[in-house]
Amino acid sequence: MMNKTFKLISKITKAAEDDDGDLYIEGLASTNDVDRVGDVIDSKAWEIDGGLDNFKNNPIILFNHDSNQPIGRATEIEATPKGLRIKARISKAAGKTYDLIKDGVLGAFSVSFLIKDADYIEETYGLLIKSAELLENSVVSIPCNQAATFSLAKSFDSTKDYEDYKKTFKHSGDPASQSLAKDGGKPSDKASDTPAGEHNSSQKEIDMTKEEIQEMLKGVAKETAAAIKLEADMEKASKAAADKKAAEDKALLDAEKTRIETAAKTGAEKLIADMEAKLVEKDADMAKVILDFKADLEEKATELDKMRESRGTFQDRGTNVDAKTFIKENGKELMYAEMLGVFTNKGWDTDYAKDILQKGGIEYTTYAGDLDQEIQDNIQKEITVYTKVAQLFRDIPVNGASTVLPIQGDTNKAVWQTTATEDANLVFTGNLENNPQKTSGVYEAQQVIMNVFRLISSSYIDNDTDEQVLINLMPMLISGVARAHARAVEDMLINDVSAIDGLSTHATVWSGTAPAQGAVDAATLLSMRTDMGKYGLSPSDLVYIVNQDVYYSLLGDVAFENLNEVGALATKITGMVGAVYGTPVIVSDEFPAAGSATDAAFCVHADSYVMPRLRSMKVEQDYEVGKQRRIIVATQSLGFTELFAGATASVKVAYAV
Repeated sequence: MMNKTFKLISKITKAAEDDDGDLYIEGLASTNDVDRVGDVIDSKAWEIDGGLDNFKNNPIILFNHDSNQPIGRATEIEATPKGLRIKARISKAAGKTYDLIKDGVLGAFSVSFLIKDADYIEETYGLLIKSAELLENSVVSIPCNQAATFSLAKSFDSTKDYEDYKKTFKHSGDPASQSLAKDGGKPSDKASDTPAGEHNSSQKEIDMTKEEIQEMLKGVAKETAAAIKLEADMEKASKAAADKKAAEDKALLDAEKTRIETAAKTGAEKLIADMEAKLVEKDADMAKVILDFKADLEEKATELDKMRESRGTFQDRGTNVDAKTFIKENGKELMYAEMLGVFTNKGWDTDYAKDILQKGGIEYTTYAGDLDQEIQDNIQKEITVYTKVAQLFRDIPVNGASTVLPIQGDTNKAVWQTTATEDANLVFTGNLENNPQKTSGVYEAQQVIMNVFRLISSSYIDNDTDEQVLINLMPMLISGVARAHARAVEDMLINDVSAIDGLSTHATVWSGTAPAQGAVDAATLLSMRTDMGKYGLSPSDLVYIVNQDVYYSLLGDVAFENLNEVGALATKITGMVGAVYGTPVIVSDEFPAAGSATDAAFCVHADSYVMPRLRSMKVEQDYEVGKQRRIIVATQSLGFTELFAGATASVKVAYAV
């Protein structure tokens, strides 16, 4: 039997808003009425074999049968003597759909279901549906058959398809299927009389010769053979026609799929993709990008809301999840809420922020410390996504702009002492306790001063930018700020910035002959290690940082191992593209443009450098009255320090002049 999905249409009989603003709708999704082609749904059909059980497990109400547009949940559903009654709560998040239902513009239910058991009723030429399974329920804008209570026939492409479907069910009322009524030709339980003047063929006499009988049998045989051949030819032609139709249907479906995908790309998703492409451009102006797309953003606000909600990652609170766990599990969404509060100057009083806190059952004042820490961690993670070089070095938390770090330098060898001798000052040579003299083997502590500097980025947002637009763009806006800081930090580490010495200053110039552009190979990189002395002994303690030009040159070098050859090592360093003799290679975009005497590659002993950090990135807001715009300022304080001054902990290669 065909597994066919049907849709029934019914009116929403009630639509009322309660004191909390919740909208409830109610109606009979199916009735016991006979439809225009003689079909009937028994009032008990939904109770047989648990026909409502699966739907009750997840009673989502959709709009126009679109699984990507949930608008509410069924609060009550029951089979009554009059039919299937459904009551549902429509969410305010349904936006325009909510308003249209409330205003009475949308006023029809449509349920999708499967027929599990039915009888064919000869009296009505229809079906008596005895068992059905409810699949989903929708509020629809244009019912498929507004004139009838319902119609199964509307679910088929043609009347013939529907008639063929009905034949798959057993007959009821007249199992013999042979009676005809005398009144108007309608089916009846009584058999009709034999028409007058007609005689049964079995009553006719047979008066034929043997030859005539044989000739008749030959004719019958020929006719039978011809009939068999005709049937085979018709079956073959029918199969060919069916195959052709199937191919045409597939072509139509493929064309429709392409059309739908193309349409989707012209909608909200394409808008977001276009904005992201603009924001990731070097030196992108956030304010200008938002302004350029402002009209489209406002026009597609509802679509953007649905897209964001469908991709939401809120964790179910549950009975065993405490507030701190909720904060940890929803750190990214809380970061968006915090940033939205900064961008709008509303703090945690935006609808989005209040909704998240309500989901977790927490108060900001009670968990301010936990929230701030989690948000800072997530902001730092956003920056880390766009850094490669910075992740090579240890972060050292500091408490001020300058911090003294005691470190242990390399000590000399211990001294063998066979006899203790007393000098003129009555001090025993070799006795290290309270020994004012510096002798071989004495531990000498060293000190390094770590300085941090403030890194600032500013961006602007028009004062009239809608809050709802901002929350939809929040992931992109935060990524834009994070990229700006990440690029500045990477640039500092490679090239030196302001008062901070980067690798360009700390690194020793390679002792070999400066190569031409495009001539740095694996042998060059290996030779750099020899200049590092003891710091270059262990390949796993080192990392090569190269520009794009060197990377492309290495691709043609047999000594360079790309990622598929390196294997598990590839996961250890962000941005790693391969290895040279066991030392990872990463590519940085922050090298200066390739040219004469410009740095092309570094070999670095990463543990010999640290990054002191006074605080992670903080985002603040101010208002520029004259230009009617909000200024978004992101700051953090950090630095870069070499632990052992003068040590050959890094070597650089520059192109020939």
